[in-house]
Formats: sequence, C-alpha cells, structure tokens
Amino acid sequence: MCFLKTRNEIISGIKIAFTYIGTVIGAGFASGQEILRFFSVYGAYSIYPILIATFLFILIGTKILKLGQKLNSRSFKETVKQIFGILSPFVSGYIVLAMILIGTAMLAGAGALFNEYAGIPFWVGAGLTAVAALIVVMSGIKGIMAINTWIIPLILAFNLFVFGYTLQERGFMQRFTSTYNISLLDLIKSGVLYAAFNIILSIGVLSSAASQVKQPRALAVGGILGGAILGIMIFINDYSLRHHGPAIYDFEVPMLYIVYCMGPVISGLYTVVVWGAIFTTLIANLFSVSSVIHEVFKIPIGLSSLMITCLCFVISFIGFSQIVTYIYPLLGIFGLALIVILLASTFKRTEL
Repeated sequence: MCFLKTRNEIISGIKIAFTYIGTVIGAGFASGQEILRFFSVYGAYSIYPILIATFLFILIGTKILKLGQKLNSRSFKETVKQIFGILSPFVSGYIVLAMILIGTAMLAGAGALFNEYAGIPFWVGAGLTAVAALIVVMSGIKGIMAINTWIIPLILAFNLFVFGYTLQERGFMQRFTSTYNISLLDLIKSGVLYAAFNIILSIGVLSSAASQVKQPRALAVGGILGGAILGIMIFINDYSLRHHGPAIYDFEVPMLYIVYCMGPVISGLYTVVVWGAIFTTLIANLFSVSSVIHEVFKIPIGLSSLMITCLCFVISFIGFSQIVTYIYPLLGIFGLALIVILLASTFKRTEL
C-alpha cells in the first residue's frame, strides 16, 4: 500500500512537472531566441543566470503549487489575490491581457509555421491549431495535463538529441565568449527576469493543476522536477547554441541553423517540436483566461473558451513578428513591477 501511494505521488508529480514545463516553453524557447538573448550572450558565464532561473523555477513554482492546493483554486484569481493583495485586480488584468496576447502570438506562430514549411495558408494552419487547442481546453485541466505528458517528453528528447549531436561535432570546449562586457548585475538580472516573467504567466495552470492533487509530496515532486528539467533544457539548448556561434546570431530562428546541418528529416522533426511547444503554451494561456472569465462573469466555461479562442485567432492575423516586435516589449515593461512584487512575496510570506 505504501509503495502504491508513493508510486501514485510520483506519477502525479511527473504530470504536474510536464504541465509546468509546457506552460513555460513556447515558440521563443523552441526557436532558441529566448535562450540566446537571456543566456547565450554571456558565453561561458551563461551558467550563472541559468542556475538563478532554475532555482527560482523550483522555489516559486513549488510555493505556487502548494498555495493553489491550499486555496483549491479553479483559476488564478484567488492565488493572485493571496500573493499580490490590494494590487490583485491590476495584476489579474495584466495577466489576462498578457495571456491573450501570448496566445495570439502562438496562433500566429503556428500559422506562419504551416505556411513557411508546408505551404499551407496561414489561416488554415492557425485555424487547425485553434480548433485542436479549443478541444483540449474544454476538457479541463486534466486534458491539459494529459497532452503535456505526451508532448513534453518528445520535446525534451529532441533537445537531448541536438545536444548529443553538438557534443559529438563540437566537443565540450567553449566556442565563443560573451558579446559584450558583462557585470554581476547583468547575470542576475537575466536569470531573475526570465524566470519571474514565465512564472507569473504560469500561475493560472499551476494553481488549477494543484487543486486536482491531494498529496502534498506530489506537488513538491512536480515543482522540483519541473523546475529542474526547465533548467536542464535551458542548459543544453544554451550549450548547443553557443557552440554554433557567433554566426548563429544572424538567424531569426537560431535552432533552425543547427538542425539544417543535421539533414532534412531532423528539420522536419524540428517543425513538429516547434508546433508542440507552441501548442502547450497556447492551451495553458487559453485555459487560464477562460477559467478566470468563467469565475468572474459566470459565463459557461465552454462559451468562455470559445470566445477567447476566436478572439486570439482574429488578432493573430496581425502576424507573429509584429506581435513580438511591438506588443511583447509593452508586456515586459508592465511585468517588471510585478516581478519585484512576486519575488518579495515569495521570500517574505511564509504562508505561500
């Protein structure tokens, strides 16, 4: 009986970990752009912001999971209220806006991916992805956890394969140094900003996932394992990118530069991996926004999911590059204040 209990806790913890990972990684992560800009630019010193980000993913992610279970959260509304206090209405509004725009960017990225790789019209690729996402979102948090349990191991396996290829071709020696003079503050800032921004946007799914789990140890396993695997994925992608530099800085999709060297079959697999990363982030954002709209306005969850999915689909016609260029920086500016509050709450509130 004790063995079965432990086994069930581990399985539940693994599902939570994969859901956590799926919420964080998206088109920016899979393309290599996020890793390049936040970590690889520091050369060998990239290990320090990676360690900082990993520590925060584990620490804050685990605390949010425990808080979500304590509050029995069905959306991020109560969790945000507990963390941010009187600022929670503003924070909730920011999170909803950010999730809608990121969901829009994911659909735009999916449409562009289908169009550029297979010649399928943008609206068809984005539409098919939206329909698939809507089906998963309407199945609830259990459906999202199930999808992540299948997709995330495949993404992790592909990243390990690219890492192994780079290790074989390039060896373990450092290939290029940082692109500019760096300070300790630069290293800390990159690690903290990357982790905190992603954690803020993971609150909705982590809170809901935690409410489905009754074993506290499963939450600890999920938070620790999820944060640790995220750190490992950042490290191996950073290693692969740095060892193909500095030419890799000239590519909009740095990881594509590496997989092109590995042949057309691997390039095709990479397209599937990117779509998987897009899809896991998309369903997390759609679910979180739909859940809070359902809770606040008492709109049936199916209708709220349909409304948000349609809204993201319509806005996606702005284009992926336009959204990333003009809208993401605005999200980052407003997110800075929330990051400071989140970190302060984590280290000061023992009840979190």
